[in-house]
Amino acid sequence: MLLNPMTAPGPTAQGLPELSMTDAMNSALAVAAEATQRFNDLMPRVVRRVLGEGTQAQQALQTGGFVLDDAVIVMRLNADTSMLEFFCDIGQPQAHTHETNFRTALQMNLCRTHPGVTFGLHPESGRLVATSAMHMMLFADDEVCCNALQMLAGLVRQLRADATFLVDDGPA
Repeated sequence: MLLNPMTAPGPTAQGLPELSMTDAMNSALAVAAEATQRFNDLMPRVVRRVLGEGTQAQQALQTGGFVLDDAVIVMRLNADTSMLEFFCDIGQPQAHTHETNFRTALQMNLCRTHPGVTFGLHPESGRLVATSAMHMMLFADDEVCCNALQMLAGLVRQLRADATFLVDDGPA
């Protein structure tokens, strides 16, 4: 006998009580609160590790942005998704090359040329950026975050060196 997948009973978690809507919402809020706390603890440690102490570090803590190996990086927590997001400036597209740059970015995104990295145009500045994101709960320690930052900055440095995108300048 064939079962209709729309009406057939789904798998159950035997021995586990069903979560009410309130329990599920409380659980989601707890994860979001923990992600926020982890970000608030992580950010100053990573900034100090990258920039040391001083004015640049204080500014980075206020804005989330800093320069790492000639690449402007912005690090922020998306509170809606608990994702730690990284943005790295590639440069300002040359006026006559928009179509070429956009085609390159779309093809790289479609083909996952650089897995985990997405390319796009910043909506306010119009600059090309490389972005990456991971759930905040996946950052076991500062090393994971620093490695992600180094990877993104290194990729952007390589893209500039290879002239993958036609841009007028480097970091903003």
